[in-house]
Amino acid sequence: MLDLSTATIMVTGANDMIGLHVLTTLKRLGAEVIGIGDLHSDIGSLQYLENEIRRFKPDVVFYIPADRHGIAVHKQFPGAVYYDSVIIFSHLMDASRKAGVNKIVNVLSNCVYPDTIPVPHRESEIWNGLPEATLIPHGMGRRMSLIHAAAYRAQYGIHTASLVLASVYGSHDNFDPRKCQVMASMIRRFVEAKARGDQKLVCWGSGKPTREFIHITDAVRGVLGAALYYNSDEPLNIGTQNEISIGELTELVAGIVGYKGIIEWDTSKPDGRPRVCLDSSRMREILPQWKMIGLDQGIRETIDWLKTGDPGLILP
Repeated sequence: MLDLSTATIMVTGANDMIGLHVLTTLKRLGAEVIGIGDLHSDIGSLQYLENEIRRFKPDVVFYIPADRHGIAVHKQFPGAVYYDSVIIFSHLMDASRKAGVNKIVNVLSNCVYPDTIPVPHRESEIWNGLPEATLIPHGMGRRMSLIHAAAYRAQYGIHTASLVLASVYGSHDNFDPRKCQVMASMIRRFVEAKARGDQKLVCWGSGKPTREFIHITDAVRGVLGAALYYNSDEPLNIGTQNEISIGELTELVAGIVGYKGIIEWDTSKPDGRPRVCLDSSRMREILPQWKMIGLDQGIRETIDWLKTGDPGLILP
């Protein structure tokens, strides 16, 4: 079995939340590890990635895209999102083949799943339809990485573990209002509204859709556990299998922050997918089990970090 404490490891997306936490955890374990930051589809960035893989010759590469964008980015830049989703992984796989990499841990988001299959989403149904319309470019682009990984396994013997994560949140998340996802956006907006003394906060949509969230600590445990114990062409879900409506989440965050103002819903704005939740039964069968961080505790820890760790936060 792979020993992460003695392996030579490369982690991409090292300046984004998931990559950063994977990188620092591996360092604490004593691994020889190198981190690669933001990658783009420009030739200079791709050449840098390939050169670093050939130079470092890692045993394992954790491919963690640093592009966890919100719905606005997917709507405005679908072509760039699709191209990045396909071309960067393709370059990484071929450079890894040439460098003799033994295993690729490929991290995907839950938007790869079709929006018409039953909830919670099972891995066996990932090809049974298209992702939600706004997310088709990214979802299908990342879904193609499963085909790419399977083909390289068959021809070159590169082991792979492709992991579909629930929506991850926690310290070092992206709280940029132009790019952040729902949990980070909600936490930041309520923290700032409380600090300004706002009497009203408007939220997008109806509040009815449900989502599944996993704290970064638990996501990293799942990613590292899969690196050790999972090796298959089939994707593996990493999640909590707990749903909460956006409306309930809003009330929870507001209560923890201490926001007492009015919450209004702008139903002219899109809701997105009605429900998102992963079936994590295979994860519980394959990986060692652990006690996960509850949503209340995870949100409190994230808020505490945000108030001290984000210089861009608007506080008095």
